[in-house]
Order: sequence, then structure tokens, then C-alpha cells
Amino acid sequence: MLEFKKTAPLAQIGMMHQLSAPHWAQLEPGFTTLRECTAGEVISERGQPLDHSLLLVDGIVGRRIKVGRKQGARHHLVALQVPGDFVDLHAYPLKVLDHDIVAITDVQMAVISHERVKSVIDDQPEFTRQLWSLTLVDAAIHRHWALRNGTMRALQRVANLFAELITRMDAGGAAVTSSYALNLSQPHIGDACGLSGVHINRVLRTLREANCCTYVKGELVVQDRAALNLIAEFDPDYLYLPGS
Repeated sequence: MLEFKKTAPLAQIGMMHQLSAPHWAQLEPGFTTLRECTAGEVISERGQPLDHSLLLVDGIVGRRIKVGRKQGARHHLVALQVPGDFVDLHAYPLKVLDHDIVAITDVQMAVISHERVKSVIDDQPEFTRQLWSLTLVDAAIHRHWALRNGTMRALQRVANLFAELITRMDAGGAAVTSSYALNLSQPHIGDACGLSGVHINRVLRTLREANCCTYVKGELVVQDRAALNLIAEFDPDYLYLPGS
């Protein structure tokens, strides 16, 4: 993990557009440092006291929960964050989290102290409401993940995850035409969708043969977005995207 001083203003991308321009102008100077982590690195552990929160600038971050106490207990991926997301804004009121934060890919994050957050929202109810709305969107996404993995067939689950991630990445300005660098391994996809490796291989082949999308070496190339959304039964309302 590397940390260094921020030398240029951060761009307002993705979910940060939920904040008004004046409020972003107040918050942005509070991000005084940048932190870089490599893929697989644990950013914070469950139960670790936190006095700061992190805004994802580049890469993908996951939230994971360890199931079982015995040796060999598995970690389960319960959320993915994309650029423009606060990965742990809920640590501001909670101070400790019930899950780990882990770098899925190489990532860069901007650090803001909770003291600074408090100073900019004190006596500003509208600013507080806008920040609170970001945590409510996180909750909406968690509910959708529970619904997806509890009710959808394997093909729908993976297509729905892909449709969600690229929609969120579009909002973050990370898209390049129809190609998206997700950099997720097949085990990551399986974990996020509650599926085995055998299921993931079969689903990726089906999506490829349907001329819908191709996923190779972490790169998602979308040939037919409408078809992907149709297979996924994807409705982005639960994402509460800025401007929607």
C-alpha cells in the first residue's frame, strides 16, 4: 500500500455527480492524499477502527465477508465498487465495518478524514442529505444483489452483473466505446453471482455464442448491449444514477 500527497484536484465522476457542484467544491479539497493498492490487497479489515473514508478513483474494489470461523473458511464477495464510488462512507457514522474492503484490481483511492467530513456537513442539512443518499444507493444495490442471486438463473445473473457494472462505469467515464476493462477473474464473477466455475464457463460461452458480449482476460467487449440487457432483464432504476 502506497500513500502520497494529492497534487491536482479530483474530477467529479460517477456517483459524485449526486453532489451539487458547490458541495463538491467544498468536499474535494478535503481529499489531501491518494492511496494505491495492488490487486488482492486488503484495504481494511472487519472490525478495524476507521477515522477516514475512501473515494475510488481508479480500479475496482470489493466488499467481502468471511463465512465460518474454522481454518479454510471462505470469504464471500458481497459488493463491487467502481470509480466515483465511496467504498466506505458508511464508516463515517459506524466507525467500524462488518466486512473487509479488498482491492479486486490495482486501485487508486482518495482519502478524506471523518473530521473533515464533519466540518463540511455541520449545519448543512442539504449536503448531509446528498451524502446520506450515497449510502442509500449502496443499500439499494445490495438488495438487488440479494434478489439477483436468489431468483435469477445462472445466465441472467452474470448478464445482469455485467449490465450493472458497465452502466456504473459509463457514469464514471471509464468506458471506451464498447470495451470495458473489468479485470475480474472468473472466480470473482462466480463469487459475485453465487455460481461455480463450471457455471461461469458455460454462461460466458453462451453469451459469446449469442453475439451478445465476449469476456476474455478481464476485458468485456459488448457487441449488442440491447441483447445483453434483455437477457439480464436489466432495469437500472435501482442504481439511482445521477440525472436519472
